[in-house]
Amino acid sequence: MLDTYVEAFAAKVGAGRACAAFATNPRSWRHRRQRDQGRLAPKAPKEPSLRLGHPASLTDQEKDHIVETLCSERFWDLAPAQVYSTLLDEGTYLCSERQMYRVLNERGLVRERRRGGHQRAGSYGVPRLEADVPNKVWTWDITGLRGPTKGVKYFLYTIIDIYSRCVVGWSIHETESEKHARRLIRETCRKHGVDRDQLVIHADRGGPMIAGTVAELLNELGVSKSHSRPRVSNDNPFIESHFKTLKYRPDYPTRFDSITHARTWCRKFFTWYNEVHYHSGIGYLRPADLHAGNQTAIVQRRQATLDAAAAAHPERFTKRPTPPKVPTKAWINRPSIQTS
Repeated sequence: MLDTYVEAFAAKVGAGRACAAFATNPRSWRHRRQRDQGRLAPKAPKEPSLRLGHPASLTDQEKDHIVETLCSERFWDLAPAQVYSTLLDEGTYLCSERQMYRVLNERGLVRERRRGGHQRAGSYGVPRLEADVPNKVWTWDITGLRGPTKGVKYFLYTIIDIYSRCVVGWSIHETESEKHARRLIRETCRKHGVDRDQLVIHADRGGPMIAGTVAELLNELGVSKSHSRPRVSNDNPFIESHFKTLKYRPDYPTRFDSITHARTWCRKFFTWYNEVHYHSGIGYLRPADLHAGNQTAIVQRRQATLDAAAAAHPERFTKRPTPPKVPTKAWINRPSIQTS
């Protein structure tokens, strides 16, 4: 419609003035006009490109072989630089290290190559664990504590019972290793008298957590294992929340002077956390009390105190006061409640 007005005015005042009046580009208007009148020659179809690939390009077969090698059980946990050097020492050259990264990026395997990368984060089963008594489900993880200088860290290994929130075992070391994890798990199970087929231990997918030697220990102890989905922190919420409580304590040091200092501070913290701290997630009980099974007596004493207060001043209460409710179960990824 606009082109029709432009054409009508162009016959009187010229194409340039008509296009300016209607804010239309003159060349675009002429092009559309010629197209509508059939005066434009049809565009010739593009010839298919005859360009050949770069002579240095890898063939599809070569890329498949590179992916198969990098995703093999031997190499799936190693960086391409380490795979490249290993193969070079063995007299094998597949491609450059940079090309390995390019091929992995094309196949979407840069971050996860285990089992050929076929199992992505969304296809791992959702871990669902339920605990209604202590020593049924534990969760553990490792966090770094800043040492006296930049680059120096101490590693805090912590095991928590998800039902009672009680820290059942911990240790601090200068390295992150499955060797320390095995010792801590073995000693903690012995300390709490864990029987075979009684306990599930949940963890994320860090190196020490998925180490074969740790899996062998759990099998030896008759303990089931559970792991979070890759890059899903919500699958391990109890330990993440605990580490936040630890590092937000008012007296938490900016840096620890030594590993002895770190152990001394953590020993004091865990005593407070288990035996003094009233945990909001368990009805404001102390974790040690719930772990020991003292919750019934404590709740009864609290109720008696509230009943006495209500009897002394009934005008201050519209209904019978009750203490905070103590959960009877704890979950990792609680199943949704289905309603009909």
